[in-house]
Amino acid sequence: MDKKEEIQSILKDYYPYINEFLGKIIEKRLTSPNYEDSILISRLLKAPHRLATLKKEEQVEDEEDFDYEAEYYDDEDYVYVPEGFKLDSGLYLLNKTLYYGEEYCEGFNCIFQDVNLSKPQEIDNRMTEILAQLKAFESLSKLGFRNITTIDSLQYRLKVDYVARKPPDYYAVVVTRLYSAKYAEEHRFEYDEPHVIRLLATDITYAINQKYPQLKEFCKKNIGINKGIIFMSSGRDYFGSREYESKLYGLRPTKVLAVLNKEWRKRKEVQKNYKYLHHAVITTGRNVWNAIMYPSLN
Repeated sequence: MDKKEEIQSILKDYYPYINEFLGKIIEKRLTSPNYEDSILISRLLKAPHRLATLKKEEQVEDEEDFDYEAEYYDDEDYVYVPEGFKLDSGLYLLNKTLYYGEEYCEGFNCIFQDVNLSKPQEIDNRMTEILAQLKAFESLSKLGFRNITTIDSLQYRLKVDYVARKPPDYYAVVVTRLYSAKYAEEHRFEYDEPHVIRLLATDITYAINQKYPQLKEFCKKNIGINKGIIFMSSGRDYFGSREYESKLYGLRPTKVLAVLNKEWRKRKEVQKNYKYLHHAVITTGRNVWNAIMYPSLN
């Protein structure tokens, strides 16, 4: 069995929801060069060895402790853990998020449209966008939002990702990426802290400037939805290391929060023309409780 066949077998046997929702884009990427560069495929390539050699109670080298049973809707609904094996925590959580998305998110399939791409970089970028959208859904559900609905942007040309309710309010939600995050991680020893802070501030500024007009347009057109949230992904939503989660851009969480707070105040307190922006969230990795947000959503 070659590597491609192994991946397809692992998906079908152990991660059925990843197979259902992401199988086509994974299959397409497997036919293109350097498929191991894909963040999801690189993880799947390691999965067969773990399943074949490790029992559930054994420790995985370099595997961080992970709370599989964190509150997420009603976890009694989700019992898919094959007997006798310890699953990869990132793949497990992604599989679980897809299950809950199908169960609880209206229009969930809209997330996976527009995947008819051919170039490896385009496919990888699209995969990263999808993972960021899924992390935003997971975060919303764990933070107590309900009636989460995906907006079909291709049909309605409304450029928001979700509408969600946290009583008594409805929120419009957009998802984007922090484009320098990976670069900052790879070069974190080459630059001093002020330089890295400028990189982060530039990324936050770009994300808000890019996405706020979409929030504003949507809220103005939809009576009763007058609050907006921007989710900014670090790009490692299900497969980041513990070190990466704890030091985004090589900075401590308190520093990242201070930069986010400063960029927030520039707009909300100085410019005072960001009426519909109510929260900004930076997802840092697998654990949504490590996300950096201002103001707090709890």
